[in-house]
Amino acid sequence: MNTATKGAADKPRLLFVSRKWPPAIGGMETYAVELAASLDTCFDVERWVLPGRDDGRPPGMLAYAAFVAKAMVRCLFAGRKHERVVFVDPVLFPVAFAHWLVAPSARRVVVVHGLDVIYQQRRGLLPRLYGLYFATLRRCQFVFSRVVAVSSSTAGLARAAGLREVDVINPSLPDSALTRARDPRDVSSARAGFARTVLCFGRLVPRKGALWFAQHVLPRLPADVGLVVAGPSTQPEQRALLESLPRVRYLGAVDADTLASLVRDADVVAMPNIPTPEAIDVEGFGLVAIEASSLGGRLLASRLQGLVDAVVDGVTGTLVEPGDAQAWADAVLASFAAQREESPDHRDAIATATRRKYSRTVQAGAFAGLLLPPHGE
Repeated sequence: MNTATKGAADKPRLLFVSRKWPPAIGGMETYAVELAASLDTCFDVERWVLPGRDDGRPPGMLAYAAFVAKAMVRCLFAGRKHERVVFVDPVLFPVAFAHWLVAPSARRVVVVHGLDVIYQQRRGLLPRLYGLYFATLRRCQFVFSRVVAVSSSTAGLARAAGLREVDVINPSLPDSALTRARDPRDVSSARAGFARTVLCFGRLVPRKGALWFAQHVLPRLPADVGLVVAGPSTQPEQRALLESLPRVRYLGAVDADTLASLVRDADVVAMPNIPTPEAIDVEGFGLVAIEASSLGGRLLASRLQGLVDAVVDGVTGTLVEPGDAQAWADAVLASFAAQREESPDHRDAIATATRRKYSRTVQAGAFAGLLLPPHGE
């Protein structure tokens, strides 16, 4: 267990517990690091975290079991000194229960993401076992003062699954190489001769909609519009199909400075996510959306699941009906037309609005509202 303490003596103490942590790589790890950094702004944070493997993979089951067991023992012997605790996902419920046994009046908050709620709906032995585990958590949810969902969509899924006292607190914008990128790259070759481009970036998986956009929306756009797709692919068949389509340029994974330059250069950045069976996966929030708009990207995103929370419609981007090819084509053309009338500082205004709404200060303040007693209490 990696334990670290940061903060000043005049800040209230907070225990932060996460099984997702670097050097493991993933969305949950990014969220945990960013949340801990946000909480540092108003709490003296003590971290109990389980680092991943050096190659970026998460720790194995034995390492996780040992982490949970050690954290439970520490709670039983020293839990009384922790009056405020944040657990980064529901799988840490055994640790929270141990803390409740010795400090029942403490404020404990657990964060839920989309997959935390829907995983039990999948087929197979592990989802079935998780369903039994989740049923126990649901019966004993009195252990937690509040449940924090990362988006309104996730909150709806959590309530439907039987969780109560659910609040929505959106993630903050990651302080990453992408959002800090200031080294412009020449990405003119990515346009492949097209006068106007639409950029899709992120993992190349069906629900992200890049292939759907290329098949159903791009043919409805003028011939001088090309689609640029950047991001890793683990599905060779989908990649081959995408690359076979006309007016599509697939770049694969690119470095942060190149990606930032692609976002700033594109006429439109699209997140055309399409509905899929919820038991397969959901867009818990849509981090790509706030990354794109924080760089001044002209963003169009599906009005779907967590993306609704990641886009301030008409301010940081525009929401479009998912799976409606004509609505998407119309939105792209409307964005092209609007750009002819917009002021030179329009992109800066988009970036500023995004960085203010999804700041660490906003996220930390929302958590403080749940963890600190009201004035006079």
